[in-house]
Parts: sequence; C-alpha cells; structure tokens
Amino acid sequence: MEIIEGTDNPGTKSRRSSDSSMVGAQIGLLVKSRQGRDKGRYYLVVGIESETIVRVADGDLRKVESPKRKNIRHIKSCGLIASEIQEKAIDGKRITNADVRKGLKSLLEELESEIYP
Repeated sequence: MEIIEGTDNPGTKSRRSSDSSMVGAQIGLLVKSRQGRDKGRYYLVVGIESETIVRVADGDLRKVESPKRKNIRHIKSCGLIASEIQEKAIDGKRITNADVRKGLKSLLEELESEIYP
C-alpha cells in the first residue's frame, strides 16, 4: 500500500468552521431553515438551548408551546429581530403564538421591502 503525503483521511468530508451568520443568536431573531423537511420556512428564535441548538417557532405549524429544535448550522440568520418578542423574553413575560405570528409577518414584510424596494 502506497502512502501519499499531504492527504489525511482521503475521501472524508471536511467540516466548516462555525457559521458566522449565526454567531450571537438571540431571542426574536428571524431565521430561515436551510436543512430538513422544513427547508425554506421562516421562523423566530424563541429559545436558546446551547451554543449550537436553538428553538424556533412560527406561531402556526410550530407553536411556542412545542418549538422545533434546530442546529444553528441548519438555519440562516436574516439579520432582523422582532423587538417585541425580545423585550417580552427579557422581562420574563409569556410569548404567545399571536405575538410570534405578528412579529414574523412584520419582519417578512420588512425583508421583502429590502429585496424589492
């Protein structure tokens, strides 16, 4: 067997470093799913479980009572934050599905107006 120098474990995939788009995930952040059967759906972050796992909800299919666990590598930040959701989380108040739907709708309209002025 011949050993070729300069290749460690040929045929294996290299892992990317941490996704800079999700550094500093916060409650109320608008994100888009990049992986999974929900690919392309928009959510708001309603909980942070660890450095790599967040909980997301849309107030419709994914309720606040049972948010979806997503790896931060599988979502993309849109850079917009629902301030009402963030303030409620900071104050320790309950976030409702209506709050999430309202925040999500306004952020998506804002995002669309940035894309199509």
